[in-house]
Amino acid sequence: MDHDHDHDSSDNMSMVMSFFFSRSGTVLFKQWTFSSIGGLIGTMIAAYAMAFAFEGLKFYRSYLLSSAANIRKKNQGSGEERFSYLNVLSKSHLIQTLFHGIQAILSYFLMLIVMTYNAWLCLAVIMGLVCGYFVFGWKTPFGSNDDHCP
Repeated sequence: MDHDHDHDSSDNMSMVMSFFFSRSGTVLFKQWTFSSIGGLIGTMIAAYAMAFAFEGLKFYRSYLLSSAANIRKKNQGSGEERFSYLNVLSKSHLIQTLFHGIQAILSYFLMLIVMTYNAWLCLAVIMGLVCGYFVFGWKTPFGSNDDHCP
């Protein structure tokens, strides 16, 4: 079966359910299509960058949470009671919420890229996650367990 054909044609609405190597396809949006080696490489770089950024964001959120917990422990240890860290509208919580939203979007995008079943794109996502973990994973605060999807 030739997998270098357009999978989005209205005549053929079947979805390929096995991995294949192809230099053409559509990713995430109808407008994001590629049909050449250059387009494939560009899409692989984008998928790699998203996966790498996902790992970096996961580390940074963990770092921010660990920093907030350390500040909370320090303030409680001094006998001084501060409850600003519980404020739902605090700057720290709003930043965490924004980063959580971005991380969720990235994780769904990565999942959908893998679900194209294009083996090249799947490899790019995996390499981005592996390299991102290599760069950021060793710095993860002890006891942090934020290993959810992708």
